[in-house]
Amino acid sequence: MTVAGDMWRGTARGRPLATVVLLLGCAGLAMGQQLVKGPFSGQLIDMRNGTLRVVTILEAPFTMKEKTADGSYKYTGFCVDMINELSRMLKFDYDLYEVPDRTYGAMTDDGEWSGMVGQLVNDKADIALAAFTITSERERYVDFTERYMDYGIGFLMKRSNKEKQNYFAFLLPFQPVVWACLLAAIFVVAIMLFITSRIRIKLNIANPERDNDRQFNIRNSIWFAYGSLVRKGVEPAPRSLPVRIMAGTWWLFGLIVISTYTANLTAFLTVKRLEQPIRSIDDLAKQTEIAYGIPTGGGLYSFFRSQQGTGTIYELMWNYMNTEPTTFVKGLTGGVERVRQGNFVFMYDAPILEYRVNTDTSCQLMLLPNTFRPQGYGLATRSDSGLQEGLSFGILHLKENGKITELRDRWWPKVGCSMDGSESEAAAEGLALDSFVGVYIVVAVGGALAMVAALAEVSWHSYCNNRPNVPTQQEDTNNTVSEQRKLTEEVLRGIDNGTLQILIRKTPPVIDTCPAHNGGPPDIKSDGKFV
Repeated sequence: MTVAGDMWRGTARGRPLATVVLLLGCAGLAMGQQLVKGPFSGQLIDMRNGTLRVVTILEAPFTMKEKTADGSYKYTGFCVDMINELSRMLKFDYDLYEVPDRTYGAMTDDGEWSGMVGQLVNDKADIALAAFTITSERERYVDFTERYMDYGIGFLMKRSNKEKQNYFAFLLPFQPVVWACLLAAIFVVAIMLFITSRIRIKLNIANPERDNDRQFNIRNSIWFAYGSLVRKGVEPAPRSLPVRIMAGTWWLFGLIVISTYTANLTAFLTVKRLEQPIRSIDDLAKQTEIAYGIPTGGGLYSFFRSQQGTGTIYELMWNYMNTEPTTFVKGLTGGVERVRQGNFVFMYDAPILEYRVNTDTSCQLMLLPNTFRPQGYGLATRSDSGLQEGLSFGILHLKENGKITELRDRWWPKVGCSMDGSESEAAAEGLALDSFVGVYIVVAVGGALAMVAALAEVSWHSYCNNRPNVPTQQEDTNNTVSEQRKLTEEVLRGIDNGTLQILIRKTPPVIDTCPAHNGGPPDIKSDGKFV
């Protein structure tokens, strides 16, 4: 293959151009003794006095132009590889050139076609080779081959630079209503423990030596309920049967709550969750915070313009874009640059957007998961030129032998930036400090409240001590202990010096009036023991 000026010449296995004949008929395609069978209608085209003129448009990765070491240029890309495969299969040569106005083609106000469609209609090209969308409007003026690729319209937007900071991320595993119910449950259980203990004490059911119902006052009950929920051992420990049943049920409840919270907290803090308020065209049309747009001209522009008066969601979007002039951008490059500025969604062919995201060195772009308006790419030929059926046969053959899939995997490698903007699963990141700021705030608030309580207690104690002629309970206790100590010392001193004597009197035995086991009264020995 050679380049002459703006023309790229492709040959069939290096054969001279004058020997190339493209035969279309019920027998198939023939070149000398070569025969490829196919279901064709029957037409003979002699290409010995010319070559196939192929017009294209630069659109990565379908058609690209690269500079070689010797300073010349060559065309590469998915479409270039595909036309080379068709050239080898169908035995034809071609010259490749770029469309002058660099557009796919749309009908102007004066009824003329621009772009590649205009090149075919005006007999300046035989084949249009590009990511050329098959539409009914174009089909009336040119012939399209079999689809070589199916696609939909995708949504390109800028990826969030970082996750939105949430200092209270530790609260995310449960919704606010769940936290409110947990707080209420602590007080409800505490009140039930307190009431149960009070009832047992009032009815004299509690055993003072075994049960500890008196310790379950309202303060201790709340502390017990809270400590049990956070899986910390607290006092008092339940001893009576009703309190143990209530405590056991509460412990089971706490086990389930803590286990669920731990599992959800792990997911919320370790998995990067990027906000995607828009996942489909319906989401895009229903919101107004994020602008969206399309390229001026082309098939997508014509599609939205044709939706006026239909009452569909597409008409709603078209009306919005008409009120915002900045939503119409100049081609793919203008759309991508507009997306990089932020707060903009660009609608375009999904395969082309996918390539842009995958090759973005800064990984700032992302592609939303859903598409709309399913379509297909095909090669376009001059109307009634007879090239359509032969090329369609070649494309079908390339599909069947897996060559199209091979070319797609080559030009859309599954490496590089992720399509949805998510982080690589293999890259494990430590949790940042901002994930725990809320926890530190809770500890700081708790410490501040503890200091306030301590200061209040000290102030109250100082106030009570400074009150005149009002003995405190502690003073009364100290006075009582002091008087008891003095009395004890005086008694011991009197015993030592003989001024006090201790008189011990023997108490007569108590006779049990209950009958003995044999039915008779018990006997008493002289020493007072029963016999």
